[in-house]
Amino acid sequence: MESIDPKVMAAISAALGAYLEEEAAAMAAQAAAAAPPFATVNLWAIAGRMDATLQRRSWQMRMY
Repeated sequence: MESIDPKVMAAISAALGAYLEEEAAAMAAQAAAAAPPFATVNLWAIAGRMDATLQRRSWQMRMY
């Protein structure tokens, strides 16, 4: 069985490493572009939580 020339092995390793780095950079750029620039706020959820809190507080005040 023939052994692979060390120069060829080094060239293959360097090419593979460069390819993987390029792919990682592309994936990071794509993820950054896909993320929204700010967090969205669901006002209905906030109103529902506030209503539940007020109802709980009114029940607590009735207990005392």
